[in-house]
Amino acid sequence: MRALRIPVALAASAALVVAAMAVPGAAGIAPNASTVRFMAAGDFGTAASAQAVFAGIGSAHPDLALALGDLSYTPTGQEQSWCDLVTQNVGAGFPFELVSGNHESNGQNGNINDFSACLPNQLPGAVGTYGRQYYVDVPQGAPLVRFVMISPALPFADGTWSYAAGTPRYNWTAAAIDGARSASIPWVVVGMHKPCLSMGQYTCDPGADLLNLLVSKKVDLVLSGHEHLYQRTKQLATGAGCPAIVPGTFTAACVADSDTLMTKGAGTVFATVGTGGNGNYDINPADSEAGYFGATRGVSTAPVYGSLDVTASATELTASFARVAGAAFTDSFTLGAGGGNVPPTASFTSNCTDLSCSFDGMASADPDGTVASYAWDFGDGSTGSGITASHVYSAAGTYTARLTVTDNGGASGTTTRTVTVTAPQQPGALASDPFERVVSNGWGTAPTGGAWTFTGSATRYAVAGGVGTMQLPTASGGTTYLASVASAATDLRFTVALDKLPSSGSVYLSISGRRIATAGAYQSKVVISSAGKLSMYIVRVNSTGGAEVIVQNGVAIPGTYAAGAKLSIRLKITGTNPTLIESRAWLTGTAEPTTWQRSISDATPELQGPGGLGITGYLSGGVANAPLSLSVDDLTAVTP
Repeated sequence: MRALRIPVALAASAALVVAAMAVPGAAGIAPNASTVRFMAAGDFGTAASAQAVFAGIGSAHPDLALALGDLSYTPTGQEQSWCDLVTQNVGAGFPFELVSGNHESNGQNGNINDFSACLPNQLPGAVGTYGRQYYVDVPQGAPLVRFVMISPALPFADGTWSYAAGTPRYNWTAAAIDGARSASIPWVVVGMHKPCLSMGQYTCDPGADLLNLLVSKKVDLVLSGHEHLYQRTKQLATGAGCPAIVPGTFTAACVADSDTLMTKGAGTVFATVGTGGNGNYDINPADSEAGYFGATRGVSTAPVYGSLDVTASATELTASFARVAGAAFTDSFTLGAGGGNVPPTASFTSNCTDLSCSFDGMASADPDGTVASYAWDFGDGSTGSGITASHVYSAAGTYTARLTVTDNGGASGTTTRTVTVTAPQQPGALASDPFERVVSNGWGTAPTGGAWTFTGSATRYAVAGGVGTMQLPTASGGTTYLASVASAATDLRFTVALDKLPSSGSVYLSISGRRIATAGAYQSKVVISSAGKLSMYIVRVNSTGGAEVIVQNGVAIPGTYAAGAKLSIRLKITGTNPTLIESRAWLTGTAEPTTWQRSISDATPELQGPGGLGITGYLSGGVANAPLSLSVDDLTAVTP
């Protein structure tokens, strides 16, 4: 594994993982606007038809526009020219928000990073990687719409992005939707380049898992391009007669509403708006999925060009096709509250340690109102109430927990899930090393825990004088780990010391409490500055390239560290799905803190299992008094 400096990790996290993205220009949307108007299209190019679409958006003066991929169709290197063409029509600083298509994801006709640079995000509060996978709430003050922009089945430099069930991008999408529901944002709109359901020439590249995720969570509107045509489905939903939508087939029970006046929250409408200017494909009336569609237009000999024009208020979403060129065509539909009270959806998570479980119903939502009450049945005859609840079972076993939520209109929704509880384990020794041996070129073997493995030059590591030492050259370091330890619950303690403080920069000490060789690690990261200031972060190391993701930001550790002094560190990792990571540090000789200085849960799928232990040291670059010697002593790890 590679040790990265905290400033680099912070920058990566801010730019790529969960950052609020910079806003170069003012979006001009009032923070508490009562309506949001947006337009959407994809598959543009530079022809007169595309310029007519840009001009139509500019003259309509919506609050924002969504560009659904396949942007310029021009050679790589001409991205700025296309951006200038857009800006000439819609105006500088206008929120012309991008998501990649396959023509710019892999450099076929430009690169999405370059398009994102010349038409940057203009909406405050966006979270994720603009142009690829991000979401943003509009307006920012009192959101009416959460836009979730994703890139399923697109070939990027790091491979084709999968949104299959259980993948990180599938989970990210689900969390973005659930977060909107939890925040009572009235509408969720998902934008992506490739559609799944279609009467054109393509099959379901994004995959049935993503399709059914969007439908099961009742995303209100899904927008895409790729097919150079216009097609809009009826309102679709899963249920007793339609457990899942199967691409390539038609099931009538999956249609919740077939007319153009639909009920808010009753299902999902999919609209393909590949009419941005680059020709039209033909519609296949005999397509096996034709029964799902309420409106289509696509004739290569008589194309139509335009955008979908959408206005959302707190209670109603109306949409119509805004034709700007080509053959005559109209379509419009409305999602509103006219269908009566829609029942709420119950959803909850659970986390169990030994016989004790906590339950969280925050993901429950009501599409046309609010959840008024939460009733819990823990499956052993005990009950509870409230959005969160906890319960201690009297015996180990598997129980079916049930949550029933009731909305402000009296309608109810119920869901269940099984929880498995186990009898408390007695603490067991996983590793122990007092370093009472003499070893050169490594750390040898711990009395409990097996052999120490190291990275880099063996000459940096030694055991003598009752401590294990690691030499830290400037801009470098090392890692040692106990690969034979495999535990999903670990309480790790040890002390560290530096022979001297760095003349500049900092020493970064990363402690892995669950290290899975093919997946990454959960770590506590302690930073010792040249002035002796101490801070601590919780980070996750990913398997790809060993990149760090900050799970919990840093906090100052009391006291000032002096060269030669010992610092005690404790890291406790327990549970799976999610995992709880807790850490604290204190100057040896002072009292151990009674509370954890850093504590957070994480459910990254690849790290929900047993793993080993590791210690990484790293020294900043440009340190004049390098190398520094990092010593480790009194290491113990037990099962909590």
